[in-house]
Amino acid sequence: MHRYREYGLVSDKDEALRRAFRDGFKRVGLPFPRLLEALAWYRDRARPGAAEAQLLEAFSEYAADRGWSPDERDGAIDTYRAIRDKGPAAVTETVPGAAEDRAVVARGDDLLRRDSAGYWNDIELQDAVFEARERLGRLAETSDGVRAPAEADADRKKIAEIEALLRDTSGAGQRRYWNDAALRDGYAEALGRLAREAPAPEGDGAGSVAPAPAPPASPTPASPPPPGNGTAFPDS
Repeated sequence: MHRYREYGLVSDKDEALRRAFRDGFKRVGLPFPRLLEALAWYRDRARPGAAEAQLLEAFSEYAADRGWSPDERDGAIDTYRAIRDKGPAAVTETVPGAAEDRAVVARGDDLLRRDSAGYWNDIELQDAVFEARERLGRLAETSDGVRAPAEADADRKKIAEIEALLRDTSGAGQRRYWNDAALRDGYAEALGRLAREAPAPEGDGAGSVAPAPAPPASPTPASPPPPGNGTAFPDS
């Protein structure tokens, strides 16, 4: 959630709406950068109390200025109307299970190892990896009672230290990670202990897929324009 504070999204309701728009945009074929542009419009130009017709006209002008095609604009507006009429839950996709999350994390790990520039340029993959890691982390938190608390704390400390290296903007931390097999193994083992102790979600096939640790995604998917104010929906 904190990744989107720069867009004015701070509450659980904001996060539910963001995920609904993300999944709705994907369903109608809009690329991930269009979602970020829509969020920037929401933050900078939408205003509390504005009538829906005014909001849609303003968004249509913004979309045209940004080079959206008519189909892209209509897809975004259709997504807005679906969320307005049916609620965010009706548009949001089912939350992936742990096995799918581990596969996403493994895909990010593989791309970062083979083509780090490609990974950091793929905002959508970074976002997916970040969310997958969040969900796997919440599962792992439920396992703390299985081992001594100090052991679980030690694993979390190790993970935090290594992830701090990976977030080093100079790139030195990433070079150390990929050049130090023992460091990578320790990271994988710590993540694996926490993830394996967590109960698998229903229907997930617990134990059938080994955890696949990966470096964390960038905490902020993009560098948007300066913050402003806005609302996702007009007051009724």
